[in-house]
Amino acid sequence: MTHLRSPVPIQEEPAKVVTHPSTEQSSASRLKVAVRPWWHDNPYQKLLAEHLEKLGVEVKGVGSQTHLPLSEGKLNILHLHWLHPVFLAPSLLESVLNLVKFISGLVILRVMGTKIVWTAHNLKDHESRYSQLDYLCTKLVTRLSHRIIAHGEVAKQEIAKAFQMKSDCKISVVPHGSYIGCYDNQISSIEARNALGLSESSFVLLFLGSIRPYKGVLELIAAFKQLQHPNLQLVIAGKPFDEETPALIEQAIAGRDDIKFIPGFVPDSQIQVYMNACDVVVFPYRDILTSGAVLLAMSFGRACIAPRKGCIRETLDDSGAFLYDPAIESGLLQAMNQAIQKRAEVSRMGEHNHQLAEQWNWHRIAELTLNVYQSCLRG
Repeated sequence: MTHLRSPVPIQEEPAKVVTHPSTEQSSASRLKVAVRPWWHDNPYQKLLAEHLEKLGVEVKGVGSQTHLPLSEGKLNILHLHWLHPVFLAPSLLESVLNLVKFISGLVILRVMGTKIVWTAHNLKDHESRYSQLDYLCTKLVTRLSHRIIAHGEVAKQEIAKAFQMKSDCKISVVPHGSYIGCYDNQISSIEARNALGLSESSFVLLFLGSIRPYKGVLELIAAFKQLQHPNLQLVIAGKPFDEETPALIEQAIAGRDDIKFIPGFVPDSQIQVYMNACDVVVFPYRDILTSGAVLLAMSFGRACIAPRKGCIRETLDDSGAFLYDPAIESGLLQAMNQAIQKRAEVSRMGEHNHQLAEQWNWHRIAELTLNVYQSCLRG
C-alpha cells in the first residue's frame, strides 16, 4: 500500500480488532497470528486484522524493531508484510546486523514450528537504499516462507521470476481489499471544489498520497504542462518523502495557476474532499507491483490514469481507466489527453471502477488469507 502516507511503526501494540460473537473461540483453540511490521495507521492491516478476528483468528501487531510475542503461547503464523523497515538502518553495518538478527529469528521460528507467510506488497525498497542487501533479504524470505501472498497473477509471476523460484506453487493470490465505506464520503463535488478553491467547470486531475521519487510527480507536472486543452487543473496533495522534494515541485510549477500543490499529511477526514473534487486520479508511477491508492480511487468511484504495470493491469481495465505503457516516454501525456477528450465518459468509468471494487470486500479477503494460513498448517 501500499498507503496514502508514510506509516509510523508502533512498539508491539495489539492490533485493534473486533471479535464477532458468533465466531468467537476459546483462547486455547484460536489460531494465533503475529503481524510484522504492524502500522497503527494503515487501513489495509487494520481491516484485514478486524475481519480475520471475525473468523476466529487471534491477531497481534508487532513493531518493526520489537521482539515477537513468543512468551504468550505458541505462535501459529508469523505474517510478514514490508521487509525493509525491519532491517534497514542509516548505516550499512547496522543494516547488516539487523538483517542477520531478522533472518536468524525466522530460522528459529521455523524450528519451533511457526509457519511464515509473507505478503509481497513490493519487490524492493522503492528508494533503493542498500539494494543488494535489500535483494538478499527478500530472497531469503522467499526461501524461508511457507507461503507467499501476491495481490494478482502478474505479481505472482514477477515474484517467482525476480527471486529465481523454481516453482510458484507456494505463492497464493489474494487480491488487495477495497476501501468502500472505510472513509467519509458525503461531500458533493461542488462543495469539495469550493473547499479547495477549484473551478466548478474545470477538468480536474488529482495526485493524492505520499510524494516519493518512484511515484513520478515531477514527470506528471512536466506532462501536464504540455497539455494544450483549456480549463484544466492539476492538484497534487500529500506529504513529501524528503526535504528537497517540495522545493523541486514549487520550482516546476512556478507561474502556473492551473497547478495546485498542497504539501503535508492528508488526514482521513479530508480524503473525500480531494477525491470528490477531481474528475480523474493520476498514478504516474515509474515502478509498481501493487497499489492500495488505486483501490482507494476506485472505492470513491473515480476514473484513473495509470501505467499498465504490475497488479494495476489486473485491477483496472479500459472501461475504467486510461492505461499506458510506462516504457513509452509520451505514454503518460497520451493517457492524459485521452482522458480529457473523453471527459464526458469519466463519470461512467468511475462507476465501473466502484462496481469492480465491490467484489474485493474484506470478508472475502480475510477468508482467502485464512485459507493460506490453514494450508501452511496442513503442510
